[in-house]
Amino acid sequence: MAALDATKAFDRVNHIKLFHRLLDNGMPVFVVKLIANWYSKNMATVRWNNQHSEFSHVKSGVRQGGVLSPTLFNIYIDTIVDALVKSDLGCHVMGQYMGCLLYADDLILLSASVCKLQEMLNICYYVGSSRPINMNFSARKSSLLCVGKHFSSNIGDLHVGNEDIM
Repeated sequence: MAALDATKAFDRVNHIKLFHRLLDNGMPVFVVKLIANWYSKNMATVRWNNQHSEFSHVKSGVRQGGVLSPTLFNIYIDTIVDALVKSDLGCHVMGQYMGCLLYADDLILLSASVCKLQEMLNICYYVGSSRPINMNFSARKSSLLCVGKHFSSNIGDLHVGNEDIM
């Protein structure tokens, strides 16, 4: 299995793309307008040496610790999950696809084959870094784990993009 770390995941969510994804997934327009109104009021300032910059609008990111944030984030990156399911790579339990476990910015890939796990990592890298999502996975902060009777076997180098996962 591979546990992937999405780099600054919650911060990278583009609000406009998120609102379009919500509408595409059948969210009622009035709910999307409510969320858009809520996020349009996000402002930030920078403090340095007891000086504050002017306020500016925050146009990306979902609120860390917010009740809706994990759900909004999951809807935003559902394209990656869809691509993994369509590939049919990874584990299945009683005919159900279980190759990808996702909650908020934690993504676990499950595969009985090291080669297929690399293919799954490739899908995550290419779909994640594509224009609509723009989500990068950090190989340095990701990890690999072998389970079962071959748990102590060396599985070789797996990578996300050009970076080897430790």
